[in-house]
Parts: sequence; C-alpha cells; structure tokens
Amino acid sequence: MLQIKYGQVIFVYRKYFLMTVSCMLICVLAMAWQVLLQQRALADRIIRLHVVAASDDPLDQARKLAVRDALLPQIAALTVDCADADEAAAALAEGLPALRETAFESLGTGETVSATLAEEVFPRRDYDSFSLPAGTYRALRVTLGAGAGHNWWCVAFPALCLPAGTEEAGERFAETARSAGLTPEEIELVSSDSESVQFKFRLLDWLAELFD
Repeated sequence: MLQIKYGQVIFVYRKYFLMTVSCMLICVLAMAWQVLLQQRALADRIIRLHVVAASDDPLDQARKLAVRDALLPQIAALTVDCADADEAAAALAEGLPALRETAFESLGTGETVSATLAEEVFPRRDYDSFSLPAGTYRALRVTLGAGAGHNWWCVAFPALCLPAGTEEAGERFAETARSAGLTPEEIELVSSDSESVQFKFRLLDWLAELFD
C-alpha cells in the first residue's frame, strides 16, 4: 500500500514538473515569436549596407573603407527624399550603376565591382550608437574584386552611418530613425542596452541558429 502511494506521489510530481516545463517552454516560444515579429517589422523599415573586401590583405581592407566613405554620401543623396524603405529601395535600385561606378573608381585597382540589392541573412551587429538584431534584411551589397575578405556592415536607409570621423549619426540617431518611420518601440529595441533588450537579441540569435 505504501509503495502504491509513493508511486502515486512520484507520478503526480512528474506530471506537475512536466506541466511546469511545458508552460515555461510555451512562454519562451511565445516571447521568441513576438520578438521575431518585431525584428521583421524593423527589417521592413531599413535597408542594410554590406561592403565586401577583395581579400583580408591590409591594403584591400583599406580600399574597402575608402569605397565605403565614397558610397555613403551618394547613398544618402539617393535616399534623402524617400519616405520609407520601399521608396529607398527603388531609388537605390535605380542608382545601382552609379553606385557601382563610384565603388570602381574608389577601389582604383581595375578589379571588378558588383552592386546588388537583395535580401540577406545578417547576424547581430553592434554599432557605435545602436545595434541591429539577427535576421533577414534587404541589403545593398557591394562586392569588391573576389569578395573574399572581411566585410563592413551598416545601414543604407535611414542614413544612420556616416563616413569615418563624423559623429553626426550618433547625435541624430533617434531623429533619423523616426523620420524613416521607426516606431518608439523599434528605436528602443535597437538603441537600448537594457537587460530586456539583450534578452530579446539572444532569443533572435537562438532562432537564427535554430533555423540556420
């Protein structure tokens, strides 16, 4: 009789343990799904910039940065009157030949340069005044030569990234983000370093690894 009662206790314990674990798992998955929706909404409002160096040779890496500095003002000029990311994407698509020519001239090696606008999967990236969670984003990708070197990532729209030596992007981050249609919640997501935001980013990193 005592053995039966003990078995019943174990059964009930296991039942409630499994129920607790299941509830916790459901809560985590629900939160992960909500964060994923936030990231997708954010991705609809921005266009990433991806400049890929020809190689990891120090000279090629320096050339990559020279190309970046030449492209950023041109990208800003192309998108300055755009009300949202869709308009910016259309403007950048039309300006691809000019952007490619600017990159080619700035590279100065005679190597090939390609410029495309397409969706890419990005890991989490931390910048001076903001961070962007992992996920799929529209991106302007400029590939220099063989494209075998480390790349430089930032944001083509809104104009959150300026050439080296300027601090304007950090000072005007919230204003620039609002003008591009980012909601207060999205601005908080990318600019805050709170524990809540860091947990959300870790969830997105986990989801990106899970479905990679």
